[in-house]
Amino acid sequence: MPRIAGFGVGVALVVACATPDAGAGLLAQRKAYVGTDTMGVVPASPIAIRLQAPAELTENSAATLSVTQPGVFFTINDSGHEPLLFAFDSTGASRGVWRVTGAKNQDWEAASTGPCSVGGSDAARFAQACVYIGETGNNNAKRPTRAIYRVREPAAEAAGFRGQLAPAKLVYRYPDQPHDVEAMYVAPNGDLYLITKRQLRDTTRRRRPALVFKLPASAWSASALVTATLVDSLPIVPGSAPLRQITDAALSPDARHVAVRTYAQVYVFAADSATGRIDVSVPPSVCNIIAFERWQGEGVAWYGRSGKLLLTAEGRESPMHVIDCPMPSRRE
Repeated sequence: MPRIAGFGVGVALVVACATPDAGAGLLAQRKAYVGTDTMGVVPASPIAIRLQAPAELTENSAATLSVTQPGVFFTINDSGHEPLLFAFDSTGASRGVWRVTGAKNQDWEAASTGPCSVGGSDAARFAQACVYIGETGNNNAKRPTRAIYRVREPAAEAAGFRGQLAPAKLVYRYPDQPHDVEAMYVAPNGDLYLITKRQLRDTTRRRRPALVFKLPASAWSASALVTATLVDSLPIVPGSAPLRQITDAALSPDARHVAVRTYAQVYVFAADSATGRIDVSVPPSVCNIIAFERWQGEGVAWYGRSGKLLLTAEGRESPMHVIDCPMPSRRE
C-alpha cells in the first residue's frame, strides 16, 4: 500500500465509487454538474480512504487536523444533530466521540484547531490546543447572532469511546447583516477568520466576492456581544458558477497557506504566517474536484505537513480523499 509523506500510515489506493448511502438522486445531481466547470487543475491519482465512522456521524460537515496529535482529525455533524465532536485518524478509523456539554447543535457548520490562549510562548499555547466549533450556519440569513464553541483538544481514544467536553462560548454578530458561513479557521495568534458561503449582491445587483470577517482572540474575554470586523474579500464569487459556494477552510500547519473549498474547487491561498490573514496579492492556485468528489462534499483539512489535502463528504459511508494541489507562487 502507498504511504503518505508525513504520517507513516498506509492507506489503500482505490477507485472512488458510489457508496450505499449515496442515493441515486444525490449522485444524479452531482453528475449533472460534471463538466460544467473546468476551472482548476484536476488532482492526479486521488487516494480514497474509507471512513469507519460511528453511527452518530451521518452529516460529516467539516474537517480539522489536530495540533498536537499527528494523524488525528476532528469533525462534526451538520445542523440538527446532537452536539458531538468526532475524532478519526488517517486510516479512517474512529478515535472517539465527545458530547459538548451545555451546547446545542442548531446549525454547526465549521471546525478548526488552534491555540486556546494568546499569552505566553508558542510552545505553551499550542501544548494547550483547542478545537473551535462553529455555530456559524445561517441558511436564510435570518439569525442576528451566531456562536463559536471552544473545547480543549481531547486525546484520541479507541473506537467506541464516549466522553464529554465542557466548552467556552463566544456569541457574535456581523457589522452589516447576518451571513451564512461554513468556512472558519484559527490563526497562530488566536484570531478567528470567517468566510461567507453564499451569493451576495451589491446595490447594483452585481455579485460580490466572498467576504472575510475576523474575530480577534481578545473577543473571548469580552463581556458584551462581539461584532466581527470585515477585513477582506476573496477572488471567489459565490454563485458565479455551478456549485461555487464556500463550504470550508483550513490553515496549513506552518500557517503559510489557507485552503478554501467549494463544492467543485479547492483554492489555495498564500497567508501571513503570524496573523493567518490571506494574502490576496498572490493569486491562488485552484484544484477542480468535481469529477471525483461525491455530492455532497464539504470539508477540507491539511493532511499533516505533507502539503496534501484531505477532503470529506456528508454521509456515514462516504470516503475521504487525499489530494495534491499546487501551491500558489509568491511574487518576489
